[in-house]
Amino acid sequence: MLAIGPVVLFAILGTVSEHLTIKEPESVSQARAVAMRIELVVDMLRAAETTGQTSTILDTVTKTGLQVEEVPAVELHGSEQPVEEDDFRQEIKNNLSPTTDVILRSGTTTGHLTQVLVVAVDHDRALAFSPPPAVHDSRITDREISDLLATMALIVPVILLSLYGSRMIASPLLRFSRAAQDLDPDKGSERPFEEIGSLEVRALAKSLNDMRSRIRAMIDARTRMLHAISHDLRTPLTRLRLRAERSSEPLLRDALLADVDALTLMVEETLVYLRKDISKENQLRADLPSMIVTACNDFGDMGYSVAYRGPERFAYPCKPHALKRAIANLIDNGTKFAGHVDVELLVKPDRTVSICVTDDGPGIPAEFQANVLEPFYKLDSARNDRGGFGLGLSIVQDIVQAHSGTLTLANAVPHGLIVEIGLPPVEPIVATSREETRSPRPVNV
Repeated sequence: MLAIGPVVLFAILGTVSEHLTIKEPESVSQARAVAMRIELVVDMLRAAETTGQTSTILDTVTKTGLQVEEVPAVELHGSEQPVEEDDFRQEIKNNLSPTTDVILRSGTTTGHLTQVLVVAVDHDRALAFSPPPAVHDSRITDREISDLLATMALIVPVILLSLYGSRMIASPLLRFSRAAQDLDPDKGSERPFEEIGSLEVRALAKSLNDMRSRIRAMIDARTRMLHAISHDLRTPLTRLRLRAERSSEPLLRDALLADVDALTLMVEETLVYLRKDISKENQLRADLPSMIVTACNDFGDMGYSVAYRGPERFAYPCKPHALKRAIANLIDNGTKFAGHVDVELLVKPDRTVSICVTDDGPGIPAEFQANVLEPFYKLDSARNDRGGFGLGLSIVQDIVQAHSGTLTLANAVPHGLIVEIGLPPVEPIVATSREETRSPRPVNV
């Protein structure tokens, strides 16, 4: 369509310019005709021998549409009326003979006409002419029709060729765009971009397919490496745990077991992040309140203060295991750095779902909130003193993005952190008949 734009613009400009150039010669030709009539009347008046002949000439001219009256020659000696260059009277004056004594006046002192040209007849007499305004013929002439047909005969083939050319160029690009949007590095065709069309398009498709193959090979190599790391690290960690448990020194045993647990957690957390197995889970309709309460109960059983607020029943299509893991990660993150954590489920009027996890810890400075979502990023602050490998929020973000949702961080007042999971609107099945579920209900666990 971009190729057609200049063609259409050219046609429009050509039509407008042609219309403007036609108007000017038409006005000039009319002024020339009126000037010739004025000169003819002046000559006839000079040749008239009696007053009756003069009156007859003036009456005849007036009946033809050119208003005229006889005035004294002194009317030629007044100041000339200033007019625009495109004034019709000025055009008539320009077409009169250079020897003609003429002046433009808004009116005469002895006559009745206005907006006149006063033309000298002899030393005593002059004629005041009030010409009608120029008339532009709006009818389409045969020449204009032929010019229009010739222009269309030129423009239509160019437009058709432009349409064909733009389609030939855009069609492969649109096909590549759709294939790229549907591209899954782990699944799908080995060569999703069709290598058809012109030489350049085939070369581009081949390059994209080769790039996809290289990405697939790198992912496969990474997967094999992760499996090897998982096997090679878990075996020595298990031996370390067994040896630590056999230690006869309680303090040393507890310290070693804590270090082994931390290393095991780091390995498991890293493997969970790098496996990217979120997409493998099927989407099911799950009861979000039950899922959140279960996660809260798990931490409550470990002695943490966690509270839930929200409806008792709310069915929502999601990947339940992944979403529960995201909520658990946020709760775990809060319990590490705060004494109390609140989890609130809110269904907004536009049917979007919000899960807010709020703690009363130190919070995260605003300038670092975007950084903590990056993998392996850890703050050098109070939130870096209690273990972790910097992957908890990264895993949560991947899970939320797999649900087409959003993850936002904000600091609470006076202190603390608010992490909100925003899920897209759906038409969930809400099953509840209890009066108290219409407002948030705190559940301490």
